[in-house]
Amino acid sequence: MLKVKIICCAVLAACLAVTAAPYQTFKMDQKNYVPFDNTTTVTVECPDPAAVKWLESHFAEWYGAYAPKVAAGGSRSRATAGAQERVPPGDEAYAAETRADGAKIAARTLAGVRWAAYTLRQLAIAKRGTFKTEGWIIPALTISDRPHLAFRAVHLCWFPEVRPQQIERAIRLAALLKFNYAIIEPWGMYKSEKHPWWSWPQANMTKAEMSRLVAVGRDLGITLIPQINCYGHATSARGRSLKHSALDLHPEYEPLFEPDGWSSGWNWCLSNPETQRVLRELIAEMHENFGNPPYFHIGCDEADRQTCPDCVKTPNSELVLRHITGLAEFVRSRGARAMMWHDMLLDKKDPRWKGFTVCGDAEAASILDRLPKDIVICDWQYGDHTAKGGVRCTWPTMTYFKEQGFAVAGCPWMNDTSMKPMADHIVKIGGFGFIATTWHHLYGKDWQKMYMGAGYAAWGSPVSHGVSFQRSLRLVGHDMKVTDYLDTGHLNNQIPPAWWSN
Repeated sequence: MLKVKIICCAVLAACLAVTAAPYQTFKMDQKNYVPFDNTTTVTVECPDPAAVKWLESHFAEWYGAYAPKVAAGGSRSRATAGAQERVPPGDEAYAAETRADGAKIAARTLAGVRWAAYTLRQLAIAKRGTFKTEGWIIPALTISDRPHLAFRAVHLCWFPEVRPQQIERAIRLAALLKFNYAIIEPWGMYKSEKHPWWSWPQANMTKAEMSRLVAVGRDLGITLIPQINCYGHATSARGRSLKHSALDLHPEYEPLFEPDGWSSGWNWCLSNPETQRVLRELIAEMHENFGNPPYFHIGCDEADRQTCPDCVKTPNSELVLRHITGLAEFVRSRGARAMMWHDMLLDKKDPRWKGFTVCGDAEAASILDRLPKDIVICDWQYGDHTAKGGVRCTWPTMTYFKEQGFAVAGCPWMNDTSMKPMADHIVKIGGFGFIATTWHHLYGKDWQKMYMGAGYAAWGSPVSHGVSFQRSLRLVGHDMKVTDYLDTGHLNNQIPPAWWSN
C-alpha cells in the first residue's frame, strides 16, 4: 500500500510525520480548500469526554464567532466512519480529515485530539476577498500521525535579560509544535521564598508567574519541568560574565560554594552538609511550584574538580557520587525522577568517545555503575558531522548509557541536520526521548532552526524549514493577545539599539 509523506513548506510538516499507517497527501491549491468556520462541524471520536469540551473551548478562543461546531461521534457513527481505523498505534496518535461536508478527528486520548487540533489550526487560513476575517478555509486533507518519541522536550533558560513574555511565547510555541515537555532552567531568576539570596534582586520568575505558566502549559498539553544546577554552574551565570547570582551580593553564603566560586571554579561545595540541605529545600520548593511534575532536572554538567580544603580530603568520585545519589533519592521521595546531563560521567581520554562531547575523567566515569538507575541521562551532543564529513547517524555515548541500564535522551542544539538521525538513533536503541536545548540563542534564525529541526525530528520527519515557524509564532502571539512591539517576531528589535543610541 502506498505511503506518502505529507510535506509542505507552508505548513508544519514537522508535525505531519510518516508513521506506520498509510498516508494520503494534499496539494496546497485554492481549489482544494474547504470551509473551516461556523458552518463546519468537527466530529470527534475519542473515549475521553474532556476532548470535546477542550476542543469547543479552544475553537472559541482561536476562531471567535466563526468557530467550527464540535460534536461527539459514537464509536460506529457515520460521521467518524473509518477515522478510528486510521489512528496509528500509541496514546498520542490521531487521524484527521477535512472535507466540504465537515471535518473529523479521531484519537485515543485528549493528547491526540490536541495534536490534531493544532495541525488543523496551522493549516487553516482566513477566507479570501474580505476586508476583515470572516471565517477560515482549510485544505481538503486526510492525515494519520503519531510522534516518533514519547518524551519530546525543549530546554529553556530564564536569564535576567529574558522577559517573562519571551518564556511564555517559547512554551506556547513548543506546545503548538507538539512538544510535550519544557525544562525551565533559572539563571538566578527564580524568586525563592525559602532562600531569597539565591536569585538576582530583579528576579521575575516568581511563584505566582510559574504557577500561571504551569497552568497554561497543562491546558496546552505541555508539562513544565524545573531545573537547578546542583553541581557545576552554581553561579547561575555564564562563565564569561564572571557574575555569581548569590556571592556577588551575598558573600556571607560563601561556605556553600567552592572558594573560587566567582570565576572558573563555579561548583557548589560538595563536602558541606548545608549544601545538600539548601539544594533539597530549593528542589522541594520548585517542584511544588511546578505542580509536582514527574521529573526534576538536577543539571551536573561541566563541573570542575573540587578544590576546597574539606573537599580534597575525600576522593572526588566519592563526593560526586554521594551528592548526586542523595539528590536523586530526594527527588524520588517526591514521586519524581531525576534527570541530569551526561558529560561528567564519561572519561574524555577514552578513545571510544573521540569526537563527542565528554567532560569527565576516569575517576568521574567510575561512578556510573553506582548511580541510581532511575536517573534519566540527558546526553547533549552538538556535532553534525563525522570525521569524514558525512552527517552523523550514530551516537555511541547514548548507546553506552542505554547499555548501562539508564534511560537516555538525545539532546541537540543548533545541529539541525543531525536532529532527525539522532532521534532515529534514540528510537533504534529504545531510548527515552529527545530534548532540544536552546541556551542563550532563543531568538532569530537560531530559534527557528532549533524548534523546527527538533520538532520535525521528534515526530519522525526530516528537517525542512519554511514559513510555518513565522505563522506559528504569530498564532502564539494572538493567543497571548500581545500588544507590545517587543513581543512580535523572533527578534525583540529589527535594528540593535546601539545603532541609534550614539
